[in-house]
Amino acid sequence: MSEQQQWTYTSEDGTYAVDRFTDEGKYAFVLILQIDKEIQEVRKTLAKLEMAAKGFNGTVLQQLTDDMLVDEEDNVGLGESIPDNSNEAATTEE
Repeated sequence: MSEQQQWTYTSEDGTYAVDRFTDEGKYAFVLILQIDKEIQEVRKTLAKLEMAAKGFNGTVLQQLTDDMLVDEEDNVGLGESIPDNSNEAATTEE
């Protein structure tokens, strides 16, 4: 006899059998599972992007030379400056 996975939902009030939910409740539960999976994927993507940005900042930093420095007077009229965030720690919630 094969065992069927019994899903449960836990709240502050207790643990509930999902197979006893209304159809609307079951649908909402499935959506919660899908959303949780998507959140995990977004967190992975964010971590990858933060690592890439840190790497690109490192590449830019390695090629800087003193002759590239801009005097304050020369800075007038230049485009927006992007700060070096390579020393910021990546933060992710798990």
